[in-house]
Amino acid sequence: MTIYTNYLPDEILLEVLAYIEAWDTREKQATLARFCAVNRQWYDVAIRPLYASPFLAGRAYDLFVRTICPSVLAHIKPTSLSSLIRVLDLSHIIHQGTKSTTARLLGRTKAGLQIFIAPQASFAVNCWASLSKCERLKVLDLSLVSECISFQSLAQTLRRLGQLEAIYLPRCTSNYEGLALSMNVRWPPKLKHLSLSGSIYGRFLWDLLRQPDHFPPSLHSLSILHSPGLDHLGIRPLLQNLESSLTTVELRDLPNVKHGRLNSVLEWLPHLTTLTIALDYIDCRFGHMPADWTAAMWASSKPLQTLTLVTSGQTSIDPSRCFTAVDLYTLVDERYLGRLRYLNIAQSCEWENEQEGAEIGALEMLLCEDLDRENWEERRWHYAGLDVSGSGNLKYEDWLKTAQGRRMGPRLRMLKDR
Repeated sequence: MTIYTNYLPDEILLEVLAYIEAWDTREKQATLARFCAVNRQWYDVAIRPLYASPFLAGRAYDLFVRTICPSVLAHIKPTSLSSLIRVLDLSHIIHQGTKSTTARLLGRTKAGLQIFIAPQASFAVNCWASLSKCERLKVLDLSLVSECISFQSLAQTLRRLGQLEAIYLPRCTSNYEGLALSMNVRWPPKLKHLSLSGSIYGRFLWDLLRQPDHFPPSLHSLSILHSPGLDHLGIRPLLQNLESSLTTVELRDLPNVKHGRLNSVLEWLPHLTTLTIALDYIDCRFGHMPADWTAAMWASSKPLQTLTLVTSGQTSIDPSRCFTAVDLYTLVDERYLGRLRYLNIAQSCEWENEQEGAEIGALEMLLCEDLDRENWEERRWHYAGLDVSGSGNLKYEDWLKTAQGRRMGPRLRMLKDR
């Protein structure tokens, strides 16, 4: 007689969950919810990934709030599920939530919360107290907040969040100039990425510049965007204050920066490996390659490995001085950017329209074939010390077919919708 059972070893269930983990967030959440409904064993295995990073929008948000905050008073109806939440993403909540609900959610999830993305309209002063108790928080994203934030409250909160690794400030004009005294902002000791937006000028910029020692040595990534009052005269000293540690920088949506004013960013930041910049801020002199530079001087190439070019929509651009695909081709061909591996170009740059894309094709061939082949054969840069022993006389074409070759190979991508 055949006996059927719905029991499966936990190891098999965990393999299924590992497969589901790669799915789209919304689809994954619906599948995990059905997974938990099979029986108690499946529930015990899947409940943690279900609540670790929930997708919150519409009715799902209402159900989530009723589950995590069944009562206004936490001690009346506590729920163990709140400690499972690692990511609280409220970016899809606009008018549905309230400021008091956001504060309660932060208070209930503080035990294990690591990433918080604030909502657009329901984050206010009453949320700071709850936020300061999330001592395991690693990422604080306030970029969508539409109300003016208090920098005094922000500074007090940061002192409590010693594990923070990334901070994103809001785009809105923030309440800073009204402070009677300059602030002593001490950034978290483990901070790796800082995104500056909004009112990054005046006294706030002055306080940033006069307190360079308050930035931790771990800070290696900086984004400056959506700051209408900031120009190149404010950007340059800020970058140079951090020149010893910065390796990744993003500069875009800065309407007060004029054409060509950021040509020297590679000189300001000698260790820069990843750069995202709007074409509006650079021109044909970008990089300042010396007149006597030759490809034989490859050992002195700039360390830049990833370059992303976008546009900010400025109209006061001199067409005769624009930075073009030909200019970039020259920098790579002369090995001034001899370490470049990843090139991303926004469609809004319209480089594809030049000569029916012939310039992009030539640039891709130079980057992905000529330069990479030369670096591989000479074992330069990221190929230095590469061990291919046991492979005989491996040729470059055969190297590209290997898993490691595909992983280390260069890429040129055209970015859509940018």
